[in-house]
Amino acid sequence: MVNFILHTLLTILIHFFLLISLCLGAISPHALAENKPNRIISLSPSLTEILFAIGAAPQVIAVDSQSNFPKDVPGTNLSAYEPNLEAIASFKPDLVVLSYDIADSVKGLNLVGIDTLLLPTPKNFSEILKQIMVLGKSTGNTKKAKKLIIDMEKKMTRLTMLREKRRTIKIYHEVDENYYSASSFSFIGSIYRMLNLTNIADEADKKGYGYPKLSPEYIISSNPDLIILPGKTSDHIVKMIERPGWKHISAVKNNKFLRVESDIASRWGPRLPEFANSIVDFLEPN
Repeated sequence: MVNFILHTLLTILIHFFLLISLCLGAISPHALAENKPNRIISLSPSLTEILFAIGAAPQVIAVDSQSNFPKDVPGTNLSAYEPNLEAIASFKPDLVVLSYDIADSVKGLNLVGIDTLLLPTPKNFSEILKQIMVLGKSTGNTKKAKKLIIDMEKKMTRLTMLREKRRTIKIYHEVDENYYSASSFSFIGSIYRMLNLTNIADEADKKGYGYPKLSPEYIISSNPDLIILPGKTSDHIVKMIERPGWKHISAVKNNKFLRVESDIASRWGPRLPEFANSIVDFLEPN
């Protein structure tokens, strides 16, 4: 009887440890620093910038066609918006990071044994920092990820402190000529909020879409004090001034146009504090 009990207990213990080992085997190897991926493909310009900023550059073998920073990224013709799974697989990656799961590309890559990390567009600065940490842990670069987070937090804290006691002003962020803008439900809009700026797009974004389409009449009646133009030329400003009724807008009357580099203002990553700094420098020239 005693032998039977001992045998039963031993069997239970064996099955228990087998179960534990199976569970551990199911954990993605990228969660363990000693098994960090060494053949990473990035299909997101924002995530590419983060990967290089946290020291994962030697692990990145290819990036999508839109990833152009830093200059030494291993550029390819891979598309983030029309992913070709066969082309991606031909690089033999052990991890693909992406921001959009177009045509079930995550499932398709997983089916052929390629691990993926899907990090969608964040809605605010806090979510950006979380993504940086996730990438750090997933690539074995946790220390440098933490360092980057601290650096970005310090920069943003300094800028928010400069602006917190200043008079708030109204801003209009023009994404394109169709009057799409970025509200506070977007990561760009969250930066404006941190800088004590009143975003005219917020009232028009009741559903929290993040990038509402405004009307010319709405923009004119909102009367922004500053117009922010990512990736726009001086010719765009000339055309904007000529729009019917726009000469009555405060920003137009006072020539308050801020042109910024498109990539910096459209990507969530290590250069976002630079974007915030350009706004503060414009508003606080001294």
